[in-house]
Amino acid sequence: MSSETFGWSFSVPAANARQALALLADVVQHATLPEEALEIERSAMLADAARLRDDMYRYPLRLATEVAYAGHPYSIPAGGTEESLRALTPDGVRGWYRSMLLRAPFVIALTGDFDADHIANTVATHFGELVLVPREPLPIPQWPDKAAERCVVRDKTQSALVIGFPSPSRRDDDRFAAHVLASIASGLGGRFFEELRDRRSLAYTVHAFGSEHQLGGAFMAYIATAPDREGEARNALLEQFANLREAVVTDDEIARAKRYMLGMHDIRQESGGAILGDIIDAWLLGDGLSELDRFASQIEAVSAADIQRLARQYFDPDRVVEGVVRGESLGVNA
Repeated sequence: MSSETFGWSFSVPAANARQALALLADVVQHATLPEEALEIERSAMLADAARLRDDMYRYPLRLATEVAYAGHPYSIPAGGTEESLRALTPDGVRGWYRSMLLRAPFVIALTGDFDADHIANTVATHFGELVLVPREPLPIPQWPDKAAERCVVRDKTQSALVIGFPSPSRRDDDRFAAHVLASIASGLGGRFFEELRDRRSLAYTVHAFGSEHQLGGAFMAYIATAPDREGEARNALLEQFANLREAVVTDDEIARAKRYMLGMHDIRQESGGAILGDIIDAWLLGDGLSELDRFASQIEAVSAADIQRLARQYFDPDRVVEGVVRGESLGVNA
């Protein structure tokens, strides 16, 4: 389950693929969804939603996402909120299942050592009750046109901030420049880490990353710092974004980032599960399977000028969004 997709996956020996597909088809097409099982799952999800409020990484990220996509489905966590989970009814879940999963723009993908034609016939035989139905497209999310923040206070010994800007969507080729930039900024050797932690001792941890949806994207930076240095850390992080707008990254930075990304991509290709995920992502959210063959060339094509152009286009300080969990000594949890 993600913010844009829902599905099942399994891993079995290739010799057992036919039996496993028959079992999966029965689960998907004939789910009974008994009330007691739904209540068990609801309880587990409510507990996770409650724990989220004390998570110094996930919670500021959620706050920033809610601000960035306010009023749009992208602002809602995939696992729901405490309010939405409590409002669910068994009949409502079953109705959603019938209308949104059994009739959907679905894809069935497999990777493994088997005869493609034979396994395709097996899939067609077992999954015949699914109906391919297109969805009404979602509206394009509108990033706030001015700076916005959501902040909560916790009885914590640190503060955590997520700063975000709009970024290319899943189908925009500029996303590859955003990927390379995230690699330049993040990690132990990244410029954000070196400047804010190693040189200024402002951060317990800091990193940057892109977040892509089919209709929009965000470029986020996370920093955890001492409460009394929160303002200083925030300003220093914004300075780093300003530097990216004002000057091109170095040849060494871009070359190191590309080597790392291409190496990690090669390692990822050793996993059948990772390849399966890429196939589904490309088919449902991207431009089709042909994009899978272009990853390396598109990363290699990113230039320092592309990264600066991206930073100038998207990293507007007047449109920054922030999610903040502010640490204060309260005596009790807020």
